[in-house]
Amino acid sequence: MMQEVKRIPLKGVHNTRDLGGYTAADGSRIKHCCLIRSGELFDLTKEDKEVLTRDYGLATVVDFRTEAERYERPDPKLDGVNYIVNPILHEKVLGITREKKTDEDAVGRVLKQLGGNEAAGAEYMKNIYSSLLTDSYCKKQYASFFDILLNQEKGAVLWHCTAGKDRAGTGAVLLLSALGIPREQIVADYMKVNEFAAEGIDKMMNKVFQRTGDKRLAEHIHTLFTVQEGYINTLFKIMEEGYGSVWRYLQEEMGLNGDGLITLKDKYLQ
Repeated sequence: MMQEVKRIPLKGVHNTRDLGGYTAADGSRIKHCCLIRSGELFDLTKEDKEVLTRDYGLATVVDFRTEAERYERPDPKLDGVNYIVNPILHEKVLGITREKKTDEDAVGRVLKQLGGNEAAGAEYMKNIYSSLLTDSYCKKQYASFFDILLNQEKGAVLWHCTAGKDRAGTGAVLLLSALGIPREQIVADYMKVNEFAAEGIDKMMNKVFQRTGDKRLAEHIHTLFTVQEGYINTLFKIMEEGYGSVWRYLQEEMGLNGDGLITLKDKYLQ
């Protein structure tokens, strides 16, 4: 049975959601206030911080962003919350290194890299998704994410990247697959970012257009900060064609053997 994908009603961050309630194939459900995916936390309000720590029992934040992204928009410190840096991608893969001093932000540098080529944004995202499950560094970092989940003693784990859609979304795809959540539900959760982030994307597009006067460049923002079903299908295709099944990928690349999977399900399913 499909469950509705709901966001946590925060004021400063719009793509944050508790994965609790999703039903696995065996009828068990993900526990509430345990697994939270999100976009960056830089704009959390005082009230938002209280919601996450008081109402959701937030205990651990896992930051998937690069050094450059963390430098420009650092996560706020939350009392009693453990903060773990676990970057999924190399700096250079995203094209946002801080090797040269510049006044441009991370998004601005990516847009400059893409130029005015209409297909550049989609191609850029295609390459990112290919790297997420095939690059040796990315695989090691996602395996570390599972180690964090397996070693969590109590409270909720929140993981995030910048927009909360690609690196965080792929982490959710891997985790939900490991927990036995049906693919239909996983896809629904993945695609919901386009609704949750819509207002922020429109604001960014307007800002870029006002700054540059380049409509095509502004449209790149929409490509960069939304998802397509083809992206998540690419993830499943890589695992199934390259490894024979999603489970085999999780076993071989994420280190989820029988005991690890049992522990993961015991911690997060009820």
